[in-house]
Amino acid sequence: MNARGRSVDEPVNWVPIAGLTELGRALLGDRRGDRDVIPEHVRDRVTALAEQWAAHGFTAETVHAWKDLNPATAGQLKAHGVSPAALQRHTVVTATGRISLWQAVNSGTLSAAEAVNEIQPAGPPEPAARPSTPAPSAPRPAPALFSHPETALDPDTGDRRERSTPLHTPFQT
Repeated sequence: MNARGRSVDEPVNWVPIAGLTELGRALLGDRRGDRDVIPEHVRDRVTALAEQWAAHGFTAETVHAWKDLNPATAGQLKAHGVSPAALQRHTVVTATGRISLWQAVNSGTLSAAEAVNEIQPAGPPEPAARPSTPAPSAPRPAPALFSHPETALDPDTGDRRERSTPLHTPFQT
């Protein structure tokens, strides 16, 4: 539902973008052209949204990657150490097909808690290996080979000049 704060006949009041907080300017984005003013009702919406993002611990530097999600959902994912890149990499199967976790969370198909469970399997985390001890290398699998040899191609011994000449041109003699 899109409710307007002013009537249709009321003139638009313009306010400077510089009056927004740094987080508000980050949410407004870079695609504002050369404008240095915005309508007052846009300022009010951006200010309210910036307050929501700030309540969940986001700053102007950290909000950019998350701003397509709901602030509460993004805050919950960030609190569990989930990054937007991890949400893009992991996929889940839904009734409509395979989609990324980012799309599933953004569309409401999965909750933030379910997305965290998809990325971080249940159980205690494994202790990190000490950096001074090199990790043992596992044997690498052999490269995949085709089950049958490639057949030899028939050599083309014909005269290629005849094939490249178009038929019935006015320049043929």
